[in-house]
Amino acid sequence: MPQPIQARHTPGRSRPTPKSIAAGSVYATLLDRQGGGQEISWARVRKWRAELGLLWLVGRPDGEETRRWLRLESGLSPEVVRFLLRPDNRPQCISFPDEGILICLRGGGVISDLSPEMMFANIWIEADRIVVLRPSPVQAFAAIRESINKAQGPKDAGELLIELIEAWSQRIEQILFRIAREVDDMEDDLLMDPDADLHQDLTSLRHRMIHLRRHLIPQSQALSVLHRERFTWLHPEHRRQIHEENGRLHQYVAELDSARERAVLIQEEIRNSQSRRLNETMKIIAVFTAYLLPVNAITSLLGTNLEGIPGQAGTNHPGSFMVGVAGLLGVMALSYFIFKKKKWFD
Repeated sequence: MPQPIQARHTPGRSRPTPKSIAAGSVYATLLDRQGGGQEISWARVRKWRAELGLLWLVGRPDGEETRRWLRLESGLSPEVVRFLLRPDNRPQCISFPDEGILICLRGGGVISDLSPEMMFANIWIEADRIVVLRPSPVQAFAAIRESINKAQGPKDAGELLIELIEAWSQRIEQILFRIAREVDDMEDDLLMDPDADLHQDLTSLRHRMIHLRRHLIPQSQALSVLHRERFTWLHPEHRRQIHEENGRLHQYVAELDSARERAVLIQEEIRNSQSRRLNETMKIIAVFTAYLLPVNAITSLLGTNLEGIPGQAGTNHPGSFMVGVAGLLGVMALSYFIFKKKKWFD
């Protein structure tokens, strides 16, 4: 039996272990259009023709064998090959009449890793062939491969595309669930301890939500474009499922916007809490200043360099001190008048 294809070692990169190859770094499956299929080797990929069955190839854009096949043996146009090999594509859908469709998605479907970073999947689909490039092995396609091994898999290109989109989008729902849970935890922490230091965690969370939303909106637009395509292999039932998947994306965006609004309210509450703490600190300083003000006033008066201070012996001008006090009272009266006119006492 032919062995599944493996990624050839690329210079400058560590050689993949047998475990990573078993996880499906690069593989190709030939579907029999009856729900079943088998994984094939590179030799059979090179000999593939449309009448042999539906080819589903999953590879990595940095794989040497994958890049060579795409550029020299796939028969795809240079524009399509460049798109498939680019790792920085935004979610989008590009149609090539009478040829196929290019689509870039963000997601991943990795159950064990809920980090905010979503992997890309560059997909080329035509009536008899689907090529998927993603940066590393994921669990998104495991269920599809298992169903094919059980002869219960997709039977045509449109059905396979729908299952690929649904599997690749699973990760988005998982990330949204974790974001909502983190917002809930922050609200609980803030209710239990209004002085809790959540600023750094909240800033990181809002950054992740912005990053996620930046991909969800164009991905929804890409599915809308895909829904309008009229290729013969894209049946009305397929378009209906694409529309449903797009509706879920709209729901994800709404849930994300709701979480963002809650995060903004939490941030405002944190600012209010900081303002309260600052006001309490200023109140303590004001009370302490008022407590020392009489003592400071008396010592300031007694420290003036004037004659006539009560109890001072041998003064030549006994009224100098009283004149100084009267001058200070005059300054106080003038200040009171100015403050009153500017309504600073209101």
